[in-house]
Amino acid sequence: MSIRFNEGHWQPSTFACPVCAGSAPKPHLLTVGNTQSAEAPGSPLHLYRCDDCLSLTYDPFPEIDYTQHTSTEFVFREYVEFNGAIDLIARNILRAIPEESHGRLLDIGCGFGFGLAAIRDMSSWQVKGYEPSRYGELGREQLKLDIVSAFANRNAEPGDRFDIVHCSEVIEHVHDPREFIDILASHLADDGILILTTPDADRIHRGTDTSLLLGLLSPGAHTILFSDISLVRALKAAGFDHVEVDKSAASMLVYASRQPLRLFDRSPAQFADLMHGYLEQALDRATPGTPVETGLRYRLFRGAIDAGNYALAEAVFAPDMTDVAPKTDNIETAEEFAARWPLCIAASTYYLGMLMLNHRADYAGAAQRFRAAARLCRTKIRLRPHTAVVESDLLWRAVYHEALALKYAGRTSHALARLAAFVDFDGAASPRVPENLRPDVIALRDELLGLPESP
Repeated sequence: MSIRFNEGHWQPSTFACPVCAGSAPKPHLLTVGNTQSAEAPGSPLHLYRCDDCLSLTYDPFPEIDYTQHTSTEFVFREYVEFNGAIDLIARNILRAIPEESHGRLLDIGCGFGFGLAAIRDMSSWQVKGYEPSRYGELGREQLKLDIVSAFANRNAEPGDRFDIVHCSEVIEHVHDPREFIDILASHLADDGILILTTPDADRIHRGTDTSLLLGLLSPGAHTILFSDISLVRALKAAGFDHVEVDKSAASMLVYASRQPLRLFDRSPAQFADLMHGYLEQALDRATPGTPVETGLRYRLFRGAIDAGNYALAEAVFAPDMTDVAPKTDNIETAEEFAARWPLCIAASTYYLGMLMLNHRADYAGAAQRFRAAARLCRTKIRLRPHTAVVESDLLWRAVYHEALALKYAGRTSHALARLAAFVDFDGAASPRVPENLRPDVIALRDELLGLPESP
């Protein structure tokens, strides 16, 4: 999918900024092909920058029907089996929930409802969601949730307000963000907390990996990308005097309230216990062989390995979560990929490699899984670059860990050969090697150069 940053060919456009109403001409930032339109895939969309508030806006706005946006089985499976970030959503919401408390949570644009289900099962809070797409219907049925299949409107019932309103990756889709913030505020109690996540406009530059960049741009679905400055101004204009912004990830995490914020951080061990408990219970309830069961099993397997709980990882692993020798050359479409494997297959194969490396000490087997994971990652990136954000990050980690496993297996020359894939640190490698992986690669290379080959 082509992304072309402006090199002086496109002229500014004059329109009122939908965030700050600034009327000055807007410089053209980039052109990108539409990834959401079945009728006109790849049709050019133009992104402009407001120099008054530093937000980015597509002009004209793309048109999309969100009631049909997630209507295909493939898109549903991709979200439920893999891309839905249950742990991230739950962690963000739990920061606003005191331990042993009771309250009400509203999630606007809740998708399938994984976040609602997690908070319901982790706490004693009541939960409700709004979701106009098919995700909401399926989540209501399969997770037994109170999800309204509609867009949220302004709340006219002062007695029916919520302690937390959560709205993740939604505000970048709307045409009038100020009106939308007013709708969110109308559902929130006077001392309640609004939680938002939305792509960070500061990440839109040439140095961002292509898959991540496409995910942030989501051309054809997103309308506005906020800077932290523009979003804080809009929230304060709506009466949220207390705003906290976390820019550590590609999407900003924002907490806002009319009253001073009180947030409650749980330790990683506490959160892991809560998350694993929820996933185990949800997995026990899930129908075997369904996308929900697959997605819950993968997330529990991954979380157990990340926490070093290898006994749990061994117990939850299922054979269909890996392919040691995937045949990918004849896969031409994402639907063909999905017909052959679960959509978590690249990541679950990688995490099996980590289990074999760190727990089973099966170094040869781990190297095979890491190589298979890298092949699956490349295939997913080729077929779905705009949703393969995780695979773009895992690809080089799989290559590195294959070399590490080969080192432990005594195959020094083979390990060095795999590390040769990293020589293009600053060149045209796609996806780019993650910055935080480079020191480990260099250290391993230097260590291997001093090691003899095992007999």
